[in-house]
Amino acid sequence: MQGSLRLHAGVLFVGRQNLTAEVATYDLGGRPLETRFSFRDEAVGRSSVSGMDVDADRRLWIADSAGATIRCFSLFGQEIASVNDRQASAAQGSDRPRPQSLGASDRHGMIGSPVDLRVVGEDDDTTLVVASGGTRRHGLQVLHIATGRGRSIAPLGDPEGKFQRIRGMDWRGEELAIVEAGARRVQVFEGEVTGRLVFRFAFGIPEALGEPESVALVGDGRLVVATAGETSGVYLFDPSGRQLGRLAVDGAADPGAEERGEAAVDQPGALALDPGRTDRETRLCVLDRDGERVQIFSLDGRSFGTVLEASC
Repeated sequence: MQGSLRLHAGVLFVGRQNLTAEVATYDLGGRPLETRFSFRDEAVGRSSVSGMDVDADRRLWIADSAGATIRCFSLFGQEIASVNDRQASAAQGSDRPRPQSLGASDRHGMIGSPVDLRVVGEDDDTTLVVASGGTRRHGLQVLHIATGRGRSIAPLGDPEGKFQRIRGMDWRGEELAIVEAGARRVQVFEGEVTGRLVFRFAFGIPEALGEPESVALVGDGRLVVATAGETSGVYLFDPSGRQLGRLAVDGAADPGAEERGEAAVDQPGALALDPGRTDRETRLCVLDRDGERVQIFSLDGRSFGTVLEASC
């Protein structure tokens, strides 16, 4: 199941799916807020909240990987707009509208199955950074909504290279980080979305830590990475890839961790970070237990509680 997390103006957006996708909102104390809605792609019979972001006009943009579509909703759950390769194919007179075939289309301007996104600007200047799943040369693209223009970001700065199964991204300041499960690495780019994003550095995730699932930028050069698989956990790295610490252990491998007061996770997926002045004041939200739990930690290992949800 899993899903996505996003923090915006003190509100935690939690997206999950089980054929039908659902978005719900909470404050950081775990209290449910007003926004809550669900949706499902009628063409394929399912949808997902693989990634999401909130723009300056308080619209919610969602990467629906299952439906191979980017969707835009009001906070009341009204779908305002959508972007997918079916629309582009129809506009060009193509007879290839089937969503399940889109992942194989690795061309500039084609989004395939979007797995995450970030949005900047507002009104006619709204611009999306979109990550697409699979092994793709055009796996990370910048799309200008009003004009339809876009450009691809080269992996490792190599125009002929390919991204290897991007799982998630984060954007903070002028830094963009993506995590690739296929290559077991993090890549960081720098610049302005509306200008030019250039490759800055990359580092690998050791196999012993598990498969990288998501990344969060702290804002001071450090990065948080969540891993899952046979081994899972949440780790803090510096830009060189040096592991600075383990923020949460694998609760399944160490069932006594929580009883000892240690932060523990169970197959974590999405991350969302609210930076504070210090590690103690920073809030890190972690979605785990197949999307059934959101835990909130500080970067110095303290727990601020859990948000539990009923099943979708």
